[in-house]
This record gives sequence, C-alpha cells and structure tokens, in this order.
Amino acid sequence: MVSEVSARKALLRREQHAARKRDDGGPLAWRGWFDGSAHPNPGRLGIGALLLGPDGERIEISEAAGDGDSSDAEYAALTALLRAAVKLKPAQLLLCGDSQVVINDVLGTTIVKGLATERAAVLALMEQLPDVSLRWVPRHRNGEADRLSQMAIGKATEFQGQTPVTVGNDL
Repeated sequence: MVSEVSARKALLRREQHAARKRDDGGPLAWRGWFDGSAHPNPGRLGIGALLLGPDGERIEISEAAGDGDSSDAEYAALTALLRAAVKLKPAQLLLCGDSQVVINDVLGTTIVKGLATERAAVLALMEQLPDVSLRWVPRHRNGEADRLSQMAIGKATEFQGQTPVTVGNDL
C-alpha cells in the first residue's frame, strides 16, 4: 500500500519532470531570479532578485533583510520577488533560484521543519498569480540575483554603526 505522502511526492516529481521538459514560458512570460545571502551564516542577511518582463521591463531588488541563516535569506528573497510580481499581475511567471532547500520545500518534495511560516507566505503569494512555476538553477546561472544580494549586504555593512541623518526642507 502506497502512503499518501509517497503518492504526493511521486506526483510532484512527475510534475517537476514535466515542467523541465516544457519551454520557458514563451515570449510573453515574465522571468524572475532570486538569491539570499547570510554573512556569516547565520548572520546579516541580504536579498537580491531580478524580474524581467516580456517588453524589456527590468525590476531589481537589493535589500538588507535583518539577521538569520541562508534559508531565511533565500525565502526572504523569494517573498520579495513574489510581492513585486503580484503588483504587476503577470499572466505567466517563471521563477528561478539556486537554493534546492527552499525550492524543494515550496514544491513539497522535501518539507523543512522550522520553515512553515515562510513556506505559507510564499504559497499564499503564488496563489495570487494565475500561472507561476518555480525551478532550481545552478548557482552560476543565478549571477544577477547573487550580485544584488551581495550588494545589499555590502550596503548594510557600509552604513553599520553610522548615525542616520534626516534632511528636511526647513532651512
């Protein structure tokens, strides 16, 4: 007797295999890449994401994201990318990231304890989009998102310990 969990995993594997065989969405699809970094791990988080539209639109996200570990950073980057996409309401969206842990967790092939809140937030955002797919890519094919996440950590480090200055028009 096959357990329900085993059957679900087998179905997800078949769906992932079919998704790999499909084309990348065609000329009207939006495409996004995400990456998160933790320095050290755990440590300061930086997130990076790139969203490209079919007509040449380009949206970059590069933000410090507090403290945590690499999975927290990856999930924060994916969440930020999905929030940007939800505002745009693309008909089709192909998302790529280099964290197998996060992608497998979202797809349900491997559930990671301790990431349930992050998973639920991502799934809720994905449900707001009509056609979204999530794929793993090797790190070397995720360079722009990685650059943006590293840049975010660099900005956070650059301003660490400095007193914020408010500039107004009341001179």
